[in-house]
Amino acid sequence: MRQAFLLILSLAVLSVTAGTAVAQTIRNPKLGEQDLAAARAITSEAGGEKAELTYAVRIDAIEKGRFDTLVVIYARPASGGPDYFALVVQEDKKYRLAVDGSGRALKSGDQFLRMGLRHEEGKAPLLRLMGAVTERGRPGAGQRQRNVDYRFNGTEFVVVDQSVVQLPK
Repeated sequence: MRQAFLLILSLAVLSVTAGTAVAQTIRNPKLGEQDLAAARAITSEAGGEKAELTYAVRIDAIEKGRFDTLVVIYARPASGGPDYFALVVQEDKKYRLAVDGSGRALKSGDQFLRMGLRHEEGKAPLLRLMGAVTERGRPGAGQRQRNVDYRFNGTEFVVVDQSVVQLPK
């Protein structure tokens, strides 16, 4: 009896974790079910049927201490690998994070790694997207990380800085 109970419990846990893992490419265990459902809907609406939710998080990206924004990062297939797009959603407003005129949040060819947030005194929070980029054609170039920093200026998120650093081997 005890073994049957443990088997059923194990299968239940496995089915829950398997369903969650498919929901986002990079799993965020702190994301609530409502936010996850909203992120899926936003991904589908903004990216189309081929878009895949990569990462979503609820943070205070516009004003420190107000966790009223949902950041949704999704990928769409492209010839050189997926292109990554990002939206910051606050109530009924949507702000696109765009590194250039293409609308992508990271440069084409970059692979999304993670996202960070830094609060600075007297300024809107700094939202950083980090992507891995392999420079082809340069022997020994190895993996590099591109950092793209966005800040809310009152009406939109603008790129305030970009940098590329070598990743450890």
